[in-house]
Amino acid sequence: MFSSKDIARYYDVSESQYRFFWNLDKSQSLHYGYWDNSTKNLHEALLNINKVLSQKVNITREDVLLDAGCGIGGSSLWLAKNIGCNVTGISLSEKQVKKANELAAKENVSHLAAFQHTDFTNTGFADETFDVVWAIESVCHAHDKSAFLKEAFRVLKKGGRIIMADFFKKEDLFGKDAQQIQQWAHGWAVQDFSTKDDFQMQLDQTGFSNVKIEDATAAINPSAKKLYRSYFLGSMLGFFYGLVHRNPTSLGKKNIDTAYLQYKTLQKKLWKYLLISAEKKF
Repeated sequence: MFSSKDIARYYDVSESQYRFFWNLDKSQSLHYGYWDNSTKNLHEALLNINKVLSQKVNITREDVLLDAGCGIGGSSLWLAKNIGCNVTGISLSEKQVKKANELAAKENVSHLAAFQHTDFTNTGFADETFDVVWAIESVCHAHDKSAFLKEAFRVLKKGGRIIMADFFKKEDLFGKDAQQIQQWAHGWAVQDFSTKDDFQMQLDQTGFSNVKIEDATAAINPSAKKLYRSYFLGSMLGFFYGLVHRNPTSLGKKNIDTAYLQYKTLQKKLWKYLLISAEKKF
């Protein structure tokens, strides 16, 4: 099982790869984004998902948000700048938190967006603190997804909303299919992906209502293709890096391999990318 430290180390070690292949300094994003008819390039897709998710749960400047698994703060900063709401971002990586706070200061939104080193399954925030819990491609890292949902439910105000985008594997995988999904997951320091049915059941059991699940796989397919193409260059660079450095980190090597695995398993329809929203009843 991957510990919190393992997950943080994965992001710290792979940051240089995200910076090179995903233009991290400009995008401030470590996710797939969302492509629609108006999207011209990856950068636009990475910003567009913020617009899409914020509209699905009608986020306004009066809302107080928790960005659960905030990375270096890209979504939180977008929400602060474009909507004007108050956002607290949390990450297991102290390095990411430091960078996110630096970016908030640089972009003059520190009064709206602040970042903390905190586990989203045990945040320490008071009951009913937030209007919205936001999570993009982070809940997959929770070994027990229900632990995240219970904590999200606890810190949400009555009438609060949860909005998330994440990966969900096909039901009843076995053999090579199951092995490839597991290899991909472990390369990202994810113990296992949930299935849609299991996650929906956990939402219901936690007490969430008005659950809406949208299949957005087509909207991330261009990013999955781009990531796949980066595998070949990444493998070559990794090979030469290994010639210079006798002990290259295995996390970096596995992260390169995931670029291949995520697309090959997508082509086989072994997983879907889902947008999920739900509410905490009054």
